Order: sequence, then structure tokens, then C-alpha cells
Amino acid sequence: MIRVVGIGSPFGDDQVGWRVIEQLQGRLPPGVALSALDRPGSALIQSLQDVDWLILIDALSCRGKPGQIIRIDPEQAEAGSSKLSGHGLDLAQTLNLAAALGCRPGHIDIYGIVIEQIASTGVCPAVAAAVPELVHIVEQSLQRPPNNV
Repeated sequence: MIRVVGIGSPFGDDQVGWRVIEQLQGRLPPGVALSALDRPGSALIQSLQDVDWLILIDALSCRGKPGQIIRIDPEQAEAGSSKLSGHGLDLAQTLNLAAALGCRPGHIDIYGIVIEQIASTGVCPAVAAAVPELVHIVEQSLQRPPNNV
């Protein structure tokens, strides 16, 4: 199974993961599950049962231009503490725990959009403009599944 997970919240630019999931609704091939979560951790691990390919989308609070789309190497994310998430969560620990529990997908793609602000009700224009672009990237990648999926 393939699962696309958007991490987010209702606050400011942190909505991007959820907005990507909203725009993917009804546009993906059968067998692709969509989920919106408010953080990785145990909820993400629970959603990984029988998943062969995980595509994870989150807001990134890192240096970069707001709206910039970044693909994060999952091996690097697992090797160290990932403080890129606007949630202050450790994606590395979540992925390592999934591996220890035997539910880490064989293939993981992680995408993020660099955010400008969380403490507002809206999404800044640069971040909002990046959402359709990331939707397109996800749609294109799903047309070329990895060999192990």
C-alpha cells in the first residue's frame, strides 16, 4: 500500500501538509491512502501498518526561502535529530521506532515547504503558491513507483 501523510495544524503556514492532502483528494490512483496528522510520533507509526511506500509532507522551519520545496533524504533524517519540523518533533526518532517495531515502509519520500510564520491564521502567499507545485510533484512521483513497491 502507498500512503501520503500531511503533517500540519490549523495555524499559519503550518497548514501546508494538510492543504496538500486536501488538494490530492480524488486525484490519486486507487490504492493510495491519504492521511492528515497533527504530528508524527505514535499516530504516524500506527498509520504505517502494511505501507510499502510512505510520502510524508510537512512544514519546514529551517533556513531557506518561504515557499521553497525541499526533499529530505530519509536516511539522513533517520541518522540524526530532525529539527526541521514546525512541530518541534523528532522525525528521526519516529522513523527509527517504526523500524524497530517492524513497520517502517520499504520506501520513504519526505517533502517539506519552508514556512515563514506559524503564529497567524492564514498562509503567506509564497507558501500558498508552493502547495499546488508540491501536489504536482507527488502526483508525478506516484506515476513512477520505486522498484520495491
